[in-house]
Amino acid sequence: GLYGIVDLASFVTGSAPAPRSDQARNESRLVALNTALGINCALLIDRLSGLRNADAFVSSEPPPEGAEPYFGGRYTDAAGSQWQEVNLQALSELPLFLSISA
Repeated sequence: GLYGIVDLASFVTGSAPAPRSDQARNESRLVALNTALGINCALLIDRLSGLRNADAFVSSEPPPEGAEPYFGGRYTDAAGSQWQEVNLQALSELPLFLSISA
């Protein structure tokens, strides 16, 4: 199928995509949204660290007030790394996200 590609970092920051080095391109991944969302789209992400179960985190907090509607909670793992939950359904319903000219 044909998929639109969205650079997630650029979308979140609202800035133009930055040039990527060869190494950065090699580490980048495309993650396709589930077809149940009704959108043929894949997200270009800089690096994939894997999926985590809720048991892998030592604390969590809700998204800050005024955060984008697609931001879920923020989690902290045992090493102190923070992970931002992204609600893909909420993201896929945003008019700006759906606009190919964005």
